[in-house]
Amino acid sequence: MSPLSNASKQLSPRAILRVLAVGVMGSALLLAGCGNMTMVEYPNYHVAEVESFKTYGAPSRIMMIEVHDRENLVTPETWASALSNHGYPPRLDFIADAGDLAPNQNLRDGYRVVVAVSPSQTTMGEKICTAPETTDYPADTTRIPVRIAFCAGDSPISELRAHFIKDEFEQHLIENGDTIIYQLFPRYIRDDDDHRCGMRRADC
Repeated sequence: MSPLSNASKQLSPRAILRVLAVGVMGSALLLAGCGNMTMVEYPNYHVAEVESFKTYGAPSRIMMIEVHDRENLVTPETWASALSNHGYPPRLDFIADAGDLAPNQNLRDGYRVVVAVSPSQTTMGEKICTAPETTDYPADTTRIPVRIAFCAGDSPISELRAHFIKDEFEQHLIENGDTIIYQLFPRYIRDDDDHRCGMRRADC
């Protein structure tokens, strides 16, 4: 019997599920970084859990998306479509214009996803929710940095950074929409004090 088989017998079902979850999430990020030539970095969480903010912030499962992009490479409507209907249930649909709401739908004021394409170095944390700044695209690179955050008013709940290939930006955004949403809106976050997992991540 192989050492792996012996080890698996000593693991609890919960531990085995954690190992599988880490493998699946790691594979998703690897594919996003290599297969599609787009890199989605691990997220940063500012709260102990995100799920309650998600459900409270989108009572009709609709949420605004706010896009800051000096060169308007991709329209806000494309961002909204690319990030919609992904992630853990209940899945969210995003809109770029409150006028697109149906009569029976409601928005929670201040709860939104903020996108900063080619952000300034200080556009992170609270600033991405209060005063996001963007710059002209770097002239000497093919990759465009993007910072994306789930905000509750002036406070970031979760945020991540990605790098998209400029010439295929829209295609890669659509291909990686599910990865972005799974990271921004995890079902569980492991605890910083859980030494079995280390830093707070969505995949443990």
